Amino acid sequence: MDRKTRIAELIAQKRAEAAVPIPDERIPFVFNGVQVGHLLRQDALFLVRRFRFFEIREDALLFSAQDSAQASRRLAAVSQIFKAERKVFAWRDELLPVVPMHDLGRACTLAAIERAMCRPFAFSTFAVHLNPFTEDGRLWVAQRSFKKAIGPGYWDNCAAGMVPLNESFPSAMAREAYEEAGIEPGTIAFYFCSRHLISRPVHEGWMRENTILFNADVSDSFRPHNVDGEVEKFELMTPDDILDRMEAGLFTFESSLSILVGLAAKEGMPTELDLY
Repeated sequence: MDRKTRIAELIAQKRAEAAVPIPDERIPFVFNGVQVGHLLRQDALFLVRRFRFFEIREDALLFSAQDSAQASRRLAAVSQIFKAERKVFAWRDELLPVVPMHDLGRACTLAAIERAMCRPFAFSTFAVHLNPFTEDGRLWVAQRSFKKAIGPGYWDNCAAGMVPLNESFPSAMAREAYEEAGIEPGTIAFYFCSRHLISRPVHEGWMRENTILFNADVSDSFRPHNVDGEVEKFELMTPDDILDRMEAGLFTFESSLSILVGLAAKEGMPTELDLY
């Protein structure tokens, strides 16, 4: 099978896995009339029993607050209860924006919430991914640290990470590129490649992640090195080697989709995944 066919087939597979229908046991999470996510019905009932600013009406959880500051304080209180009840996984002490469910560009921030709470409530998150290609078409990839809470030891993009509250996508990409791959700001030019949405169940709840993908062209002398301790090692792989390992399930789901789209762009194939 030729490389383009392998890429196309893997993209089709990942595209199906990235757009899972929301099951009936999850109900909308609505903030002041705007849907921001969805959650398990049992968790909605738990919140209604604990907090006066929640109610269930017309099979949706309604959350009320006067403004974003009050909403953030109330969500912080909810987060602490979920943490105490061990309803969250991998607490981060990192704030992410709460946006309308269909705000794909993070144009409207309604509140802030602890990162670990986004999956239980299926709140939208935003992540940046980087594919550095050498002149001969090989790609630098990273093996995640075996100490990572999620996906330890799996292969991943050379650099990738969540976009926190009040940070732009390019700024987040530059920061992650330095922290994970030691790329000093301004030393390589990365350029926007594509974006896609992942909506699927995960161990922590439900992932609804908007991925912003950047490619970069690097010289043969380029050597990434980790700074933040989140990477076990880097490896420069041919596209076919990457596809082999991907088919063996050795890459994280999120990086698989981003790398496939990056490879498709290099092959002159369409990169619009129509996942929105």
